[in-house]
Amino acid sequence: MHKLMLLTQREIIERFNQKGFWYMLFFGPLVVLLLLVVLLKAADQGKQEIKVLIADPGQIMAHRLMAQEEKNLHYFFIDDYLELTEFQIGKAYQEFDVLLELNEKVLNNKKCFVFYREQLGLDARMQLKFQVERRLEELIAAQHSKLTQQEFSQIKQGIIFDFRDLRDPKNESKEANAWVGFVLGTFVLFFVGLYGMTIFRATIREKSNRIVEVLLASVRPGQLMLSKIIGIGLVALVQIIGWALLLGIGFTVLQQTIFLDIFDPSNWGGGGPQRLNPLSALVFEQLNFPFLLIHFILFFLASFLFFGALFSVLGARSNADADGQQFLFPLLILVAFGVFSGVYGVYYPETTLTEVLSYLPFSAPVLAFISLVKGVGIAGYTTILLSLLILIVSAFILLSLASNWYRKTILRF
Repeated sequence: MHKLMLLTQREIIERFNQKGFWYMLFFGPLVVLLLLVVLLKAADQGKQEIKVLIADPGQIMAHRLMAQEEKNLHYFFIDDYLELTEFQIGKAYQEFDVLLELNEKVLNNKKCFVFYREQLGLDARMQLKFQVERRLEELIAAQHSKLTQQEFSQIKQGIIFDFRDLRDPKNESKEANAWVGFVLGTFVLFFVGLYGMTIFRATIREKSNRIVEVLLASVRPGQLMLSKIIGIGLVALVQIIGWALLLGIGFTVLQQTIFLDIFDPSNWGGGGPQRLNPLSALVFEQLNFPFLLIHFILFFLASFLFFGALFSVLGARSNADADGQQFLFPLLILVAFGVFSGVYGVYYPETTLTEVLSYLPFSAPVLAFISLVKGVGIAGYTTILLSLLILIVSAFILLSLASNWYRKTILRF
């Protein structure tokens, strides 16, 4: 055990002394944050010139919304209920981009539904919200209060606007959440592949300069292999935690500066940036980052033990870096298989194949995070824990086998 600890400490110190480790620790999160800002800013884009059909069976608005017509928003009224299916496929309604439902209870429950054919731009959403809300405030103030509209607006409660895709009116599809889970699961495999390659190259380098012969004179091959996996794995874990802290700070700064919630009245009138679109709302408000980070670390450690054993054996089997490339290809295919299985899981979450893939060690991390971000019940979470258990058991079985293979191949040139 003492020798194993010394070898592990040697691997850790060697990695910490490399500039590349520190560059990736600090510049990696910065690149991620910059890409995130670009992605979330792109989510502001959407259809801006829209025709809104307001279904107002109670004639609450009396066919009047604004004193002056907006340039980008054009409102039309229908004095009847309108089924979503009829609006979606009816020829008479194809010219309209949005259906806004106003029933008789809207003045009391303060909520209305907005169904769109194409994703709306943030500016279009905000104009629609403020224009309709202002008209409703005027009506509420006139019917239920002696206050003027300006006085009422100071004490009013905002109207809740529920924007929904016409193709998914019940919000059953959580594709955006699924893709966020896919990205997190892919990051697990990214770190596994990156540091697995470090194990592979370190093993080949020690074979090439014959340091391994000196080491094996005093330690067992299994200890040498395990020290590399543990040492490099701990370095990877330090980097993951460092990324989590820096990204957490970055998210906080972005949330307080660029991506403020414009729907929150406390952010109105300050003249500052007001940019919280549906995608940024998902990232900043709906994700439970501490919960996801715990599972990220668990799946990373289990996956790293599994793949680390394979990378170690391939390094022991290879005589030079060029010679090892032919052995690396099938292993990298397994990592890529995990990524592509996640894509399949996003589009076909309920199939038998997706269920089977969720239990395979190569694909379990990505599919588990897709489920975690979308939200799971007790049964779904039990499946995730079972897949993690299978991954851990598979990793220890493979470590046992890899130790024997490592011993037989490490001194072969």
